[in-house]
Amino acid sequence: MNTKKDQNEHLIPAYHKMLTRVDETQKSATTHTLTQHIENAKEQALVLDELTREEAEHIGEYLRRDLHDAAEFIVSTENALADWMHFDLELIEDRLLDMFSVMVDHTRLELDNIAERARLANEWHSGEIIGLGTLYCEMCHHALQFQKPDYIPACPNCGATIFKRTIETKE
Repeated sequence: MNTKKDQNEHLIPAYHKMLTRVDETQKSATTHTLTQHIENAKEQALVLDELTREEAEHIGEYLRRDLHDAAEFIVSTENALADWMHFDLELIEDRLLDMFSVMVDHTRLELDNIAERARLANEWHSGEIIGLGTLYCEMCHHALQFQKPDYIPACPNCGATIFKRTIETKE
């Protein structure tokens, strides 16, 4: 029996490939915004028939969300990318960390122009793809760590499907 995850297994490598394309175009065309670089990567995936339009749109949104969240954290707390991810940098593939770091720096410059989108991009749902970092279950605060792009599962502790980057405490 094929599950939806099995049918969409090609989306994880596609996330990584689009992240790589954004990194490459950012290095060669510094006048474009992150949004334009993501749009270019989506179009390239479509031209090469790697993804459907819907898949490319979803992955583009996942990239935008992850990069904006990382940049917002760094801007608001002035902490390092390692603090945002909550795990040892030695566990991360150097190339992926370098790409993410460069894009996060680039994204910091765009945050003023995307305030509303960044505000709405603070929720992650089961079935979506995430790049790097730690998510916490909205219901039980169970931590899920992602050291490479992967699908977000339902919470293994309580089965909930909504996650946040940090634990919100009730005062």
